[in-house]
Amino acid sequence: MAAEPLDVTALERIPAPDPETFLRRHLRPGRPVVLTGVTDGWAPPREWTLANVAERYGAAPVIAARLTDGTLAGDGVAFQKVPLGELVASFALPGSASHYVMTPTWNLPERFRRDHRLPVYCEDAWHLRAKFWVGKAGTVTPMHRDVPHNLNVHLTGRKRWLLYPPGGAGMYSRGIFSGMPNFSSVDPEAPDDERYPRFRGKRAVGGVVGEGETLFIPHGWWHHTRALDDTVAVNFWWGGPLVAAFALASAIFKRLRGIRHGEWG
Repeated sequence: MAAEPLDVTALERIPAPDPETFLRRHLRPGRPVVLTGVTDGWAPPREWTLANVAERYGAAPVIAARLTDGTLAGDGVAFQKVPLGELVASFALPGSASHYVMTPTWNLPERFRRDHRLPVYCEDAWHLRAKFWVGKAGTVTPMHRDVPHNLNVHLTGRKRWLLYPPGGAGMYSRGIFSGMPNFSSVDPEAPDDERYPRFRGKRAVGGVVGEGETLFIPHGWWHHTRALDDTVAVNFWWGGPLVAAFALASAIFKRLRGIRHGEWG
C-alpha cells in the first residue's frame, strides 16, 4: 500500500547574491536555494509566453523526449527532432503531453542568444551545458540526480520541485545497467513503503518555483518535478575539471550502451 505523501521543508528564497557569497553559502556546502534577479538583463517575462516562443523560435528543429501519460516512463528515454512551433501547438490538444522539449540551446536561432544571459555563477566553468525546456502543464520528470551543479531558470509557468540530499541509501537507484541509470525507482508523490521501505521517513526540500525565479540544485541532489502550468525554462549544468571528466565518461558510457541516443543532437 502506498504511504501518504511526505512533508516538504520549504526552499530558501533570496535575491541573487554576489558570486563569492553564493560560493560560500550555497555552492561549497551544497545547499539548494531559489534565487531572484538572475534574469536581470534577459528579455522581460512578458516576452517568454508560449505564443512568443513559438513565433521567435518556432521553426527551429528541437529535441524532445517522448512521454507516456505526460511522464518520462519506462526503462529509457526516446528523443526525436520536431519543429518547436509544432510542439507548442500540440499543447492545446486535450489530454497529457506526448513530448517534452529538452533541447540544447545551440538548437535555437541567433535571436535566443540575444534574449538571455549566462548566469555569473557559471560563466567561467570548465564544464558547461545548457538546455531549453518547454512543457505542457502536468508534465512530470521522475526523481533523478545529475553530476554537475544545476541552475534552473523559470521563465513562464510554475513547477513543483521535490529535492533529496545526495547519497544512494534508501533512494533505490535504477542501477548503472538500466536504461535510466541516474533515475530512482521511487515516486516521491506516492511513496510505496512495501516496495521501498528504506525511503520511508525521508523528507524533501522543495516547493513551487515560478516565473523569474531560479532554482540552484547542487550536484548529486535527487530531484522530481511536476509542471503546474505550461512552462518555459532554461537550465545550466556546470562544474570543475572533475565534473567535466565525469560528464565525458557518462557520455561515452551512454553511447556505448546505446541509451539516451540523440539527447544532444
